[in-house]
Amino acid sequence: MLTIDGAALKRFIINGANKLAANREKVDSMNVFPVPDGDTGTNMSMTITAAARAVENLDADNISEVAKAVSDGALRGARGNSGVILSQILRGWYKAMNGKTEINADEFAKAFEMATATAYKAVMKPKEGTMLTIIRAMSEKAVESSYENKDISVMLKEIIEYANEVLAKTPDMLPQLKEAGVVDSGGQGLVFIYEGFLSALTGEYIASEEFQATPATMTEMINAEHHKS
Repeated sequence: MLTIDGAALKRFIINGANKLAANREKVDSMNVFPVPDGDTGTNMSMTITAAARAVENLDADNISEVAKAVSDGALRGARGNSGVILSQILRGWYKAMNGKTEINADEFAKAFEMATATAYKAVMKPKEGTMLTIIRAMSEKAVESSYENKDISVMLKEIIEYANEVLAKTPDMLPQLKEAGVVDSGGQGLVFIYEGFLSALTGEYIASEEFQATPATMTEMINAEHHKS
């Protein structure tokens, strides 16, 4: 895929929400930093689910309009520290997509850069080994990958692979993670979301009990985009 429009972004968000919801308990069980309250997966899931609900029935193919609805929905639905950071990541995406009808590979990389900058600004004392580290790693890989190819699906696959490599190193960055024998929960949640995004590019529907975008809804979205092309 050489470009992403609003219809594709809708599928991204719905699939990302469903992917995280399906793995919410796993992410909750990994939550030991900054406090072991076991709610990172739940908070992130509630946040992106709010974003998904904001666009599920939105009648717009313009990526700027869809990205704004995603950002607004996430901000309204943000829960906990991880949810707030996630909402800022999505707000950064909107900043990069504002005023556009679709984006290409270079603009896709720019969206990651804006997401990283916006998320870091929202945290008074950024800590490495957290989801901030993962979004920054994604941003760095996105820029690198955009130089080498213009296929967004290839880019996203490379971004996720690199994010998983960095995620595996988070226990070396935070003693609490090493002691518990887990990677950062927020970072893992973020990877699950982007894995959902990648699945959307292949037309794979991810079901969940937490947020139900029906298979018919996903099929209609995919068929509509194929019809346009």
